[in-house]
Amino acid sequence: MTRTHVAQPTRAGSVLALLAAVGVVAAATDFGSVAGLTDGAESLGLALGVELVGVALLVAAAAVRRRGYRVVAGLLLVAGVAGVVGGVVAVAAGAGTLPARVVVATSVAGVGVLGAGVAPLRSNRARGLVTAGAAVLTVAVVLGGVLTDAGAFSLLVAMVAAVVAWDAGERAVSLGEQVGVRARTWPVEVTRTAATALFGALVVGATFAVREMNVTNVPLVGLLLLLCGVVTVLVALSNY
Repeated sequence: MTRTHVAQPTRAGSVLALLAAVGVVAAATDFGSVAGLTDGAESLGLALGVELVGVALLVAAAAVRRRGYRVVAGLLLVAGVAGVVGGVVAVAAGAGTLPARVVVATSVAGVGVLGAGVAPLRSNRARGLVTAGAAVLTVAVVLGGVLTDAGAFSLLVAMVAAVVAWDAGERAVSLGEQVGVRARTWPVEVTRTAATALFGALVVGATFAVREMNVTNVPLVGLLLLLCGVVTVLVALSNY
């Protein structure tokens, strides 16, 4: 009898996507040192910790639900959602200026949405949640360029990390659907994610060099969106 597989995102890709998403939060806020963010790295680290615990509980809820323990899964789901929301609320309602809190809360929310995508309780929603999470992270980076004094280089790195998070998450979902989580997919996922990051690094270097030479009047937000588009196109082309 042929063994069927459960259509859920692969573990390696899910971890890579979450790490990249956390990288977005760190880079978009200059590692907690952006002006207006009181307590800096400490409050940011606490919020991310609560967020990731929430994501871990969502993963546990999905695993328990697949084994038929729906009541326990429901309790874990409630706790996981509370953790994800709590991480956002912790920074949104914390000390600091409103612009800084908006940027951090949005980026932390992106981590939570993407994390819900790679959990997930329903596999047919995984891809949509991963894309939505990456979109929220992208918005957070743009808001960082508009509302805060975060450095241009940090924001460019954050934008690349958002694309990497989307790419890794999307690949985790696709491979999970095609071959299942028991297949040995991590070498492919690590290699492709590293290639995406390399694409992004090269584009960041070129973009930052052009900006430093003052040969264009394109604002930082324009450069961020241009970078996002270029890296996304490169990644999309490399997948064919």
